[in-house]
Amino acid sequence: MSTPAAGSQPGPLSGTAVSSGAHGTTVRRAGLVAAVRLQDREAPARFSVDLVTRAPRPGRIATGGERIRLVWIGQRRVPGITAGRWLRVEGFLSVHQDLPTIFNPRYELLAGAPHDHRS
Repeated sequence: MSTPAAGSQPGPLSGTAVSSGAHGTTVRRAGLVAAVRLQDREAPARFSVDLVTRAPRPGRIATGGERIRLVWIGQRRVPGITAGRWLRVEGFLSVHQDLPTIFNPRYELLAGAPHDHRS
């Protein structure tokens, strides 16, 4: 098993995270918080959201981009992260419950939607 060199930077990936072989690597993505998943009070503290890398067009539901679950273990909420908010995230990609998932990702709140080149 090889380990990445110190200071190596993860590169961008195309396609879906799992199909492109990114499972088990560090990835960076920017996207829209499409859903916030709330836990029961009796459940372990865990805050999770679904991030989509391409926002739906007006009047549409489907996004056409990647969907990645972000999970913060030990948190019931993360300040600033709400549905409709744009984020840039980085973390170790795994598959949990058949979904690409990043646990405890680093994140940056973005001011608005990045420029969309679709016509």
